[in-house]
Amino acid sequence: MNNHPLFLIYTRDFIHASTGFSKSYLCRISRGKTPLTRSFIERICYKLNRSEEELFSPQAPPVEVKSTS
Repeated sequence: MNNHPLFLIYTRDFIHASTGFSKSYLCRISRGKTPLTRSFIERICYKLNRSEEELFSPQAPPVEVKSTS
């Protein structure tokens, strides 16, 4: 499984609940089957109140794990 760094910090369920993106769309992004778009990155950063470097940098260590449970 080849997850995007964003999904090492947050679960798909949490991102879905926070942003409204469908879980299937988030799964495709997580696995690299759908490329990231500028609007996706900006919406994620805005909704999660985190910087682009924190969420989308492969060198960024996972600082917390969020879930909806």
